[in-house]
Amino acid sequence: MAKVLKFKDVNSDVEHRMKEFEKIRIKFKADVKKAEAKKATAGKEGKGLLKSISEFFTDTPKTPKAPVQPNTKK
Repeated sequence: MAKVLKFKDVNSDVEHRMKEFEKIRIKFKADVKKAEAKKATAGKEGKGLLKSISEFFTDTPKTPKAPVQPNTKK
């Protein structure tokens, strides 16, 4: 035979499930915020400002460029 549930039992079960859902929803929101913050900082370099500026003004290029050919008219 089917078990007959009292209204009080059903109501408490629904309340319990709603509380669990709220906890999961809050945790998911926090995880999404962390992931967004990680993506925002992932593109940035982890160097200090002074080191970045000094590297920008260094005289030696990091990659060798192709030699410049003189423009001669015939």
